[in-house]
Amino acid sequence: MVSEVFRRTMVAAGVDFEILKDGTIKLPEDLSKVKLESISKELKDFGVKIQTNDNKDLVEEIKIYIKKMVYDGNIRNVKISELLSNKLGFSYPYLSNLFSSKTFTSIENFYILVRIEKVKELVLLENASLSEIAHDLNFSSVPHLSNQFKKVTGLTITQYLKFRKK
Repeated sequence: MVSEVFRRTMVAAGVDFEILKDGTIKLPEDLSKVKLESISKELKDFGVKIQTNDNKDLVEEIKIYIKKMVYDGNIRNVKISELLSNKLGFSYPYLSNLFSSKTFTSIENFYILVRIEKVKELVLLENASLSEIAHDLNFSSVPHLSNQFKKVTGLTITQYLKFRKK
């Protein structure tokens, strides 16, 4: 019922929309605030609320999703580009350009930073080997993990552990 009400309202207003895989509805980015408010008022009577999602929110969604993936351990043998595209319903080049323009870093760099933060936590626990950590956090090898760690922190893993123990 709600979907038919929504569909009729959008058609009457002359607004194109797209239903994404996860069931959310994507409206055109160039939709005016006046038209959006008008549609929102009409749909409110039927219990339908339009939630706007500006670019800042989308950047935050990217950050939250990456952190959640890393900390939940759901990153083994996955391509971040495919996951973000599928989850957020936008092409990866669009997401990448938007993220870079708002944060002045790339999604890939942010992904590395989050994984390195997780590495710091795991090496301090001392119950996982570097090989296991590298495997679990989707690094291609222990040397790859070590090189990324040094690049991000300026320290080797051994230096980091000595520093933390003091």
